[in-house]
Amino acid sequence: MNAEYMGDNGEKLERSVGAGSLPERLTLFEYYFDESEGRWKPWKALVNDFTPPIDGKFSSILVPTVDTVRTEWLLSHIVSNKSPCLLIGASGTAKTVTIQTFLKKLKEQVGQPAADDSEEVQLEALVLELNFSSRTSSLDVQRSLEDNVEKRTNLILGPAPGKRLVAFIDDVNMPRVDTYGTMQPIAFLKLLVEKGGWYDRKDLQWKQIKDVQYVSAMAPPGGGRNALDPRFMSLFSIFNVTFPSNDSLETIYKQILARHLEPFPESVHFLSEKLTIMILELYRHVVDKLPATPAKFHYIFNLRDLSRVYEGICRSTPDRFTEPWQFVRLWRNECVRVFYDRLVDDSDRDIVNERLVQLIEEHFPNDLEPVMKDPMYSALIPVS
Repeated sequence: MNAEYMGDNGEKLERSVGAGSLPERLTLFEYYFDESEGRWKPWKALVNDFTPPIDGKFSSILVPTVDTVRTEWLLSHIVSNKSPCLLIGASGTAKTVTIQTFLKKLKEQVGQPAADDSEEVQLEALVLELNFSSRTSSLDVQRSLEDNVEKRTNLILGPAPGKRLVAFIDDVNMPRVDTYGTMQPIAFLKLLVEKGGWYDRKDLQWKQIKDVQYVSAMAPPGGGRNALDPRFMSLFSIFNVTFPSNDSLETIYKQILARHLEPFPESVHFLSEKLTIMILELYRHVVDKLPATPAKFHYIFNLRDLSRVYEGICRSTPDRFTEPWQFVRLWRNECVRVFYDRLVDDSDRDIVNERLVQLIEEHFPNDLEPVMKDPMYSALIPVS
């Protein structure tokens, strides 16, 4: 692979390739084969425009990118094949939001033909979300599933006729390890996924479970998360959700801020691109210069920190922020709140503060004085 394409995930690919040849740029993972047209097309062709969530919650925002489209495509084909699926990725890589978005679309596919071109049609999907923790037990999992299925015969359980239940299990590796090195909820799920049923806890009769599918997500072991039984993981189709590329990150946060700035004066619309470039440079600087150590174990920075900065910026209103320097000052305030306030040494704080000053001098040299003026925003100090 050429050096100029290292770290590129296909976000900028535009051209498709005929069936008689293979794509020359990047790898086949950046393309999909369109059977109707007989061509290799970049995943970007399937990326739709960003639409803010109806509920307005920042945590439910998912900006379509090459990575999210590719993951949803894999989910749709695996779930339509009635196979269990497991996504593994670090915190902040949008595993949960991607799966939740896919499941919302799945509910709308009632009566449509199945993806495998068979004569079957999509049953109405019922979604059950289970969030595991260190206190989750096998009984908790069984009761949650029993509450969402009904008795079809004496020994067969399942959702209502004409429906299927898709169980989404988040943080599946969070349950604690018992004395014998096993996790009760995982042992129960292994029996359920592998054998298709469970034993009744009163009369010990075998109950068969019909029309239930399983989609899971987890972060790598560490920090309270445990390694799963390989025999359990072998039952799933497993995919690694990688950290978004620089192109994807820029696309995500630029679109979020651009949509938020639409009702603001035109004089601030250009900030969506500049502030995004600045926060990504600051983030990479913090991650590089301030790694976690035994004495500073909480120096763990991920994409959720970037989202916290943007969540704070997106709370601004047009009546209070009309000039570019006011937004830059707000941007500085959120960066200090998320990154600077977590640091414990003056030397570490100087690293962040010096980089903040450098970025503001580079991109907004004429606004350095009002932007760096202290004190910053507070609930007790009015913004002038």
